[in-house]
Amino acid sequence: MISTYSFSQNFKSDSVKLFIDKSLELIEANSIHKENLSKIKSELYGKSQNLNAIDEIAPLYEEVFKQLNDYHGSLKYNGKTYGWNNPNVMKNAYLKGRIKTEKRTFSKVIDKKIGYIRITGNDDFAFKKVDSLANDIVSHVNTINSNKIKGWIIDLRLNTGGNMYPILLGLKEFIGNNLTFGGFRDAQNKCTGNWKIENGQLLIDGNVLYRKKDLEYFIKTDIPIVILTSCYTASAGEMTAIAFIGRNNTFVVGEPTANYTTAVQGFRINENSGLNLSTDYVVDRTLKVYKSNILPDFEVFGGDNFEDLKNDLKIIKALALLRKKSF
Repeated sequence: MISTYSFSQNFKSDSVKLFIDKSLELIEANSIHKENLSKIKSELYGKSQNLNAIDEIAPLYEEVFKQLNDYHGSLKYNGKTYGWNNPNVMKNAYLKGRIKTEKRTFSKVIDKKIGYIRITGNDDFAFKKVDSLANDIVSHVNTINSNKIKGWIIDLRLNTGGNMYPILLGLKEFIGNNLTFGGFRDAQNKCTGNWKIENGQLLIDGNVLYRKKDLEYFIKTDIPIVILTSCYTASAGEMTAIAFIGRNNTFVVGEPTANYTTAVQGFRINENSGLNLSTDYVVDRTLKVYKSNILPDFEVFGGDNFEDLKNDLKIIKALALLRKKSF
């Protein structure tokens, strides 16, 4: 096979050249970030010609992903990850500490009228916990829901990502019914997948996701909802927030999110390695394309207080919005 990236220069190692050829072909065919591909190609070949083994070139892919401007993607090689962390990130010391200690869904009633549920990130990348994660969310909703509840706060401040499907499955009644509420678009704005709820069933790309546990009390169609975000709300957390944007009586409050609003797919290079690449952008129910992070409707920086929610500045703002809408 003759690669489209073949250069006339001689490589010291054929395996190194084949590895680079394959990786660049995958990037060109699948990545949404191709603006610097010619420069990436030239520099990667130049730095690799005299290297002896793939072990030596793997670290070079940190620069590759930096030039791709893709910090959601990475090279996976022999159990190690080589990628780029976005340096232009906000920090929130309080929330960073809570992410380390809080791993479970939390719920309570605030002021006897507001349902509050905090959903953390998960590690269900193998889709083995969809049922348990979705059912856990529903159980928390059932514990606090009643005809007294006039509004909801869905807190995604600690949701650093994972599998979005069980989260959407657990919250589908809040999102709506008989609508397309989001999906994916490629670099040419071509639809590559839709998120729908039809007759109470969640469909992702036409596939129905089933949930074993049902709500015990009906969620009103336009009940006011506030979504709370932070600088650590990322990936699946951001997808969850986007699923609500455009819904009636819905507001996003908090900090701009972490900017991992791309769909990532894995592509095999060989038996020991593969590339995770950002392949699609996310759209909301209004077809707005998200090429960067989510900007809240109302920005509130810091002031987080999980020990005393009534003194939490983001919740204070959320309650003020809900009071205007609900009672």
